[in-house]
Amino acid sequence: MHGADFDNGPVLFISDLHLSSAQPALTALFRHFCAHEGRTARAVFILGDLFDYWVHRDQAAEAPYAEILALLHDMQKQGTTVYLMVGNRDFALEAGFLAQFGVVTLPDPALLQLGDQRILLTHGDLLCSDDHRYQRFRRVIRHPLTRLTLGRLPYAWLQRVARGLRRGSSREVRAKASAITDANPQTIVAALHGEGAFALDGAPYEVLIHGHTHRPVWEQGPAGRRMVLGAWGTDGAQIGRWENGQWSLQLLSPP
Repeated sequence: MHGADFDNGPVLFISDLHLSSAQPALTALFRHFCAHEGRTARAVFILGDLFDYWVHRDQAAEAPYAEILALLHDMQKQGTTVYLMVGNRDFALEAGFLAQFGVVTLPDPALLQLGDQRILLTHGDLLCSDDHRYQRFRRVIRHPLTRLTLGRLPYAWLQRVARGLRRGSSREVRAKASAITDANPQTIVAALHGEGAFALDGAPYEVLIHGHTHRPVWEQGPAGRRMVLGAWGTDGAQIGRWENGQWSLQLLSPP
């Protein structure tokens, strides 16, 4: 990824789409994005939570997941390189499965070089270091033994588990102070410096891009610049754009 050449772009960054059968308007917005902004981009980076939840590849045969995966494949075949980093809701997506649709998977975190800038890409949940309960849950649910155990459950059971976790997560988020569910300022600085979980070849980084917190912003901080991508809704989404060396956070409007 470090050596990828996208010329002058455009390169687009999106996250937190939360696509599912329960929100057809979001699928329509994604369909519109793929046909317009996505098709004219050199690359699209999806930084987590493409789906509201993903538990098993059998979902790929259902609506709207079959269409969404086909849209990604079509975008790739039209010449747009599609990268995907899993998030907290769709971490069960597998690299081998996504490769069938021409999608390149990224680790979290990942390094991207655009022009002379080193960009750190992450979903964003690792930055919410004040939410100790969630960070413990994240370590457990992503442990290889947990993944192996869950992978052996029938698809119908996995769906029920995922829905239960989503309901519990929604209740917890509503009960927590907003500062706890936001990115910790010290962790943001540590990430830009390439410390801890964010230590990659190429640190420190000039730009940090993430989603997860649903608080879109493009700002200059003490250690570098930070772009936070917006969650998708019926009123559109805030997406990141890099073109001709210039950055912007722009509104993707509904069709």
